[in-house]
Amino acid sequence: MSDVDQLAARIRETREPLRIVGGGTWLHGGGPWADALPLPLDHLRGVVEYTPGDLVITVAAGTTLAELAATTAEHAQMFALAPYGTPHATIGAVVATAAPAPLAFGDYTVRDLVLGVQVVTGRGDITRAGGRVVKNVAGFDLVRLHTGAFGTLGVITEVSLRLHARPAVDILVVSTLRRTDDGALGELLPQLVANRAPLPMLLHRAPDGVPQLWGRVSGNPARADALRQHLRAFGVVDAVDLPVERVDGPLHHTPHDAIVFRARTHRSDAVPFVRAGFEAFPHGTLTYDPARGSLRAVLPAAARDSFEHDLDTMHRLAAVNGAMHPISVVIDQGRSAAAPHSTPRTALEVGVKHALDPRDVLNRLAAISPTTLGHAHV
Repeated sequence: MSDVDQLAARIRETREPLRIVGGGTWLHGGGPWADALPLPLDHLRGVVEYTPGDLVITVAAGTTLAELAATTAEHAQMFALAPYGTPHATIGAVVATAAPAPLAFGDYTVRDLVLGVQVVTGRGDITRAGGRVVKNVAGFDLVRLHTGAFGTLGVITEVSLRLHARPAVDILVVSTLRRTDDGALGELLPQLVANRAPLPMLLHRAPDGVPQLWGRVSGNPARADALRQHLRAFGVVDAVDLPVERVDGPLHHTPHDAIVFRARTHRSDAVPFVRAGFEAFPHGTLTYDPARGSLRAVLPAAARDSFEHDLDTMHRLAAVNGAMHPISVVIDQGRSAAAPHSTPRTALEVGVKHALDPRDVLNRLAAISPTTLGHAHV
């Protein structure tokens, strides 16, 4: 009996809820989760099939990002994004959480790069969705259904991924704003929002620090030089080139006890929105993505008691400063402790859950009380 067959048998026979555990690095994300028996997947690892000429690889879900990078590097190829977290996170967790990735190559998301998955449902059935080729349009798009479902619909055991060739130049340019006053942000943010160059950028501010502009410069040498010049035009100084592999600490690392949320609004409100975030959360690490109009905040554990008040302050400051559109908020980590709220499901969601996990044994959500913040959407 294969490892996947044994996994399916355990799910069929269980009488207790199960919590899926890959590398164990993202157990505090999503949720909040009910107490459950761990269902380890770290033994499901390694390459199942790799065709470098087709830029496609299939790996077991317990394979880590670091292992995937080492394998593809031998053929001058790469997985186009490095999600928040550590290189020891598993590819199964990356897909299950649809993990956001800063400065992804080509501005790709997880859903753009997953071609197929093998999944064991809550019924204990071994199923496949998608395929191992780039062009695959057969049937319903169950791949995207499982991508971002946080393991609530099934246990991902195998993933087929689209790869990309490594460009001749691929670096991160980190620079400081020449001016850091409110007027400087008022001038810079509309320029970043209006940017149409193929240059992924982030406005990054460490706790109580000076805002920095991060840009991913990639391509052939001539293209890379042109993108560097374009970046300098935003009025930055002290630019430093970093290899992509060296940014795991300052940009990707997320403490397990931190509160992490993403706020988003219309990009035309960038100036009042970002100013409000910076002012309401001075002790947080904030990163604004001008291409998506989203702000990611990583707050220390000490911010738990004041989180709802500070979030309310951000909404109020944005409105006072002229924001014209609502702000949506998604809490990625620390949800049950920081801002508890109910998790209502539509009739369609209830039906899908019942079809794939009728006993609700996989990654069961905890019962929690609603939040008082009516504008915080999750």
